[in-house]
Amino acid sequence: MLRPTIMIVGDSISQGLEGDYTWRYRLARHFDAHGVAARFVGPWTGTATLPVRQPPGYPARAAEPGCEGRYRPGIHFPGSRHYARWGRLLAEAKDGIGAAVAAHRPEYLMVGLGFNDLAWGVSGPGRLLDDVGTFVREARAAGPRLRFLVADIVHRTPLGHSPDLPRVTASYNERLPGLLHRLSTNSSPIVPVGLAGVYDPRHDAYDGLHPNSAGEFTIAKAFADAFSAAFAGGRLDFAVPIPRTPDPLPIRPPRGLTVRPYGRGVRISWTPVFGASGYWLHLRDTGSGEPFRRSELPVAATSCDLSPEPGRAYEVAVSAARGPQETVPTGPVAFALGAPLLAAGLPSS
Repeated sequence: MLRPTIMIVGDSISQGLEGDYTWRYRLARHFDAHGVAARFVGPWTGTATLPVRQPPGYPARAAEPGCEGRYRPGIHFPGSRHYARWGRLLAEAKDGIGAAVAAHRPEYLMVGLGFNDLAWGVSGPGRLLDDVGTFVREARAAGPRLRFLVADIVHRTPLGHSPDLPRVTASYNERLPGLLHRLSTNSSPIVPVGLAGVYDPRHDAYDGLHPNSAGEFTIAKAFADAFSAAFAGGRLDFAVPIPRTPDPLPIRPPRGLTVRPYGRGVRISWTPVFGASGYWLHLRDTGSGEPFRRSELPVAATSCDLSPEPGRAYEVAVSAARGPQETVPTGPVAFALGAPLLAAGLPSS
């Protein structure tokens, strides 16, 4: 009986956000349905959670997300070990994969990396392909008979600040199969997994990139079918229909909004909301008569620091987000620099 030991190596698409089922869960259920005792290995077990705060200079510098987040309530996922981390670069993963293979001794690596390298401008297609070669060689040094399933890079919905991303992604994807063929050996085969051709970010993602519950099935099916064809004689094809309608996770508004003096400004904090991918900050200068203005980007943490103008009074509120989903804001909290106060009649909810 086939008893594969699998390590999934990836980034946010594979780790998932708190409250996701994850495609890893869909794949595990697929093997269970076929009576295959697949064992998943790796150093981590959970989804990603937002940090308490981001460092100065964010987003150029970002805090590491948590890796022990919970999955969608109600599911049972005991075999959830993996080697996927939010924000992971292939440029980083290639240097640690040897130690991870030596520590966890997988038979199969399912690899989904490279989006962040291209999207953040860390690597172009050529350098990223070089890193794929290094990754394979480092993994094989620790596990000479490893079997690989390596995915190409999914497209995301357009980003105004990165108009060249579709072109560089397509260039990399076109060249990847040839490289994998050259790297593949009889004792350590490498199988390409074509995600870009089946993953539709407009339907399969909740924010234009990260998989919703339908997208999780799409990714799991691509890996499962590639595994079945290459290593199981076609007997383990993914049989579960892909849902036509995603199953979104509802999120609730934040609570416990507080404003406290911090350095030369104030620190605004709130309690975490399960499943939130970020928080919108709503701020207004109460003396100006202007309405609340929402932050340009969501805050990827459960606090943020502001340096308001001394001597002026402000109100702040926070709403939770998960992709385009946004809750109602908290009740506003009024403050002046060095003197946070609850607004009369509008307590923080």
